[in-house]
Amino acid sequence: MNRTAQPVYITYMAVLGLVLLGSCSSPAATPTPMVISPTLTTTTTPIPNTAAVTDASFPATLNINMTQNAVDLATSTAKITATGEARLPTSTPTRPPTTIPTDEGMGVVVHGVLVHYADTRTGLDDVDPIIETVLAGDMNALRQRIKYTTLGCTQEMALGGPPNCREGEPEGTLVDVLPFLGPEGHFLRRDEIYKWRGIDVAGLYAVYRVSDEAYSPKEYPAGEYGIVFRTKSPQDIVTLRVENGRILRVDSLFGTPPEVDFERDAQEIILPPPDIDSGCPGAPPQRVAIGMQAAVCTISDDLIVRQGPGLASQQLTGIESGTNFMIIDGPACANNWFWWKADLDSGLAGWVAEGGDNIDPYFICPVN
Repeated sequence: MNRTAQPVYITYMAVLGLVLLGSCSSPAATPTPMVISPTLTTTTTPIPNTAAVTDASFPATLNINMTQNAVDLATSTAKITATGEARLPTSTPTRPPTTIPTDEGMGVVVHGVLVHYADTRTGLDDVDPIIETVLAGDMNALRQRIKYTTLGCTQEMALGGPPNCREGEPEGTLVDVLPFLGPEGHFLRRDEIYKWRGIDVAGLYAVYRVSDEAYSPKEYPAGEYGIVFRTKSPQDIVTLRVENGRILRVDSLFGTPPEVDFERDAQEIILPPPDIDSGCPGAPPQRVAIGMQAAVCTISDDLIVRQGPGLASQQLTGIESGTNFMIIDGPACANNWFWWKADLDSGLAGWVAEGGDNIDPYFICPVN
């Protein structure tokens, strides 16, 4: 209101008030309600992962970067685009009750691997606290859950045998160690456990009860349960062997299907591997997503880049195995495959099939 018009306005309102006092029988006007337009779309931007800290003195496959992932677990959600395509985040989300199927065993693709949602638990007191500690990224708490094995050291420099004696230690000196079993066995002593950086974890994959027939020499106790985690390297898993809520042993499998671990050592599957409705009949689970770096991972054949998704679309070029590119759109479903739009270094962009067939399980793979 213009301040120069105030005297006229006040005089007018005084007269109007006198008129209204003589008109008590007139009903009061009902105000028109205000209508607020609802928000049509909302999105959640996941917090980006920070770089993992490495230790050159320790195997890189055991490096950890779970603190930021713990933030991601609490904040990331699946995003649905206007076309109805689900865009999966790059960190393990908890289960949004209104958007994720409630069927037990459903999973999500994170860092190119299929894992359980971060809120999945077994109900076992000896297992669930360790799962929570790993996913939370609390290395101090994880180290406190170790149950060390006491072994006599040896002067013999042999892989996989008893821990080696340090200089000046007599043969057979008792030492407390955490065993690590992979292609070769080794040990970390209690006073050097700080070197263990944990697991570069993508998420929880499965839990099983260890068989009485499992490999369990005194140097490598088998434990009662195996807690299987998928790492961010698509073909690698790490299994924590636990008993009475304590970690007895750390197993690593590199480039081997996780089911090998179950077939070899499981007596009972307590939490089976996750499943996912891919939305594309016949296609294997998605392992890539928009914004990820991927590479052609065929054994020998070039991968055809097409104008659009599907074998009927025009061929643009072929790219060799090992070629890296950025994924900028997708997925689309055609010919029982997921298709993704690739932005090539040459400046060309086109669609490629994720795979696979009886020769190549996948045509493209995520790049770590």
